[in-house]
Amino acid sequence: IHDQQRAFQFGKALRYFVCPAIRYDFTKNTSVTAEYNYMWARTMGNNDGLPSISGKLFALPRNFAVADAKTDTLIAADNYYRIQLKHNFNNNWHLNVQLAYVNGKWGGYQISTDPDIPVSNDTLYRYVYFNHSHPYSWVVQCSVDGNFFTGKKIEHKILIAPDYSNWRETDQTGDTQGEKKYGLYLPRPDYYIRPDSLRNFNIGDTDRVKYDPIALYLQDNIKIAGKLIVTLAGRFTHASLDIPNSFVPDYQKKTNYNVFTPRAGLTWLFSDDISGYALYDQCFLVAIGRNFENKPFKPITGYNIETGMKSYFFSKKLGLNFSVFHIVKNNVITSDPLHVGYYIQTGQVISNGVDFDLTGNITTALTVNANYEYADAEIIKDNDANLVGLKNFGTPDHSGNLWMKYKLQQGKLKGVSFAMGYQYMGKRSGASTDNPDKTKFLPTYNLLDAALSYSKEKFSISLNAYNITTINYVTIGSFSTNANEWRYTPGEPINFRLSFQVNLLSHKK
Repeated sequence: IHDQQRAFQFGKALRYFVCPAIRYDFTKNTSVTAEYNYMWARTMGNNDGLPSISGKLFALPRNFAVADAKTDTLIAADNYYRIQLKHNFNNNWHLNVQLAYVNGKWGGYQISTDPDIPVSNDTLYRYVYFNHSHPYSWVVQCSVDGNFFTGKKIEHKILIAPDYSNWRETDQTGDTQGEKKYGLYLPRPDYYIRPDSLRNFNIGDTDRVKYDPIALYLQDNIKIAGKLIVTLAGRFTHASLDIPNSFVPDYQKKTNYNVFTPRAGLTWLFSDDISGYALYDQCFLVAIGRNFENKPFKPITGYNIETGMKSYFFSKKLGLNFSVFHIVKNNVITSDPLHVGYYIQTGQVISNGVDFDLTGNITTALTVNANYEYADAEIIKDNDANLVGLKNFGTPDHSGNLWMKYKLQQGKLKGVSFAMGYQYMGKRSGASTDNPDKTKFLPTYNLLDAALSYSKEKFSISLNAYNITTINYVTIGSFSTNANEWRYTPGEPINFRLSFQVNLLSHKK
């Protein structure tokens, strides 16, 4: 159960999970696992899309809200069923088959700030957005893996994995954006809105999407003389996308794709603890989402070239990874910063950068997790020349985090742990494709977190504190040229999470 009181007025969130699972071993080589996951969630109120005042962020009070709990409620529920069969033919060859069914729903009425209407006479204008989405899917996955030798020094690890899914979604939406309704007087906001007026607008026809991909993945991991590993892999996908909606042109209502995406890699083992690698990987993904202008999306394609080093220290208790990457993506999908619940698609985005990870135990008592990433991501090609050179929305140039935990090993306080964390978020583009001002960036920020926990045998309790210096920062935001103001969602001030865990199962040593 996750019960959350938000920092802004009227903000509440409730979520709970039910996750039973059962496993039966027919023999020591064959087992079946049945699993069911149910999730239900409800959020009330929001503080999304707050306006800057005269260009100044955080001018409104910390607890300022856009909507109250009575007029802004979203409910989501998911059902997930899975049956998995595992069978070992022998020590070298294995079979894994799983069948899954997912059924969910999401929707409700939400009040959001209108990004295109400026604040006038201290009044912020809002609009009502309605969405009811119902996705469901059948998935069948099968894999056979095994290893064998050709000669004395060439070892093959084979993976053969066909899969099929049957994905469906119905979606119904409507909004009052641009109608200059539901004004909120900022000095003395009155949140009451007649309930019937929230539903007094047209809801569009039900949109339907059908997606049926079937694919086969083949991989051979070849280890030569215990030093060189060559990975050769590929995935062939046949997919049918059907969008039988009135706003879609006839020639795009049903489209078939036959795509082969290769993957190749080289790894050199300098020792048991140090290796270097290089990887080439292509991608293909049918883009399914709702565009504010009711335009169907093109498939996402591209490739990734990556090289780096992996190493271990202290008997493999501490791992270090370093990589350099070059990623090319075409028709990238991102959330629409100006329209809640919608997505936008850009042309070609190229990302170049480096990534560093350090994780594991420095000593038996001290654990560290550290990450740093530099990314230069920008739009290189687009039908709109104004978008070329625009930094990818929301991608920071520098980001990093550090989490260190010390656990007492003896004495009366054995089992008590202390932890400190640090997060850095660098410069992020605040320009959208609708308003491509390349000079607009969200401010950088630094966060400090801390935790105190205690664990013993089957029981643990932990208290986490986030943003302990209670700084102002933006989680997501964009600059609206029409309103000549920022629209942003502020991060939480200092907040706490208390969690308990009880393990009812016994462990055999």
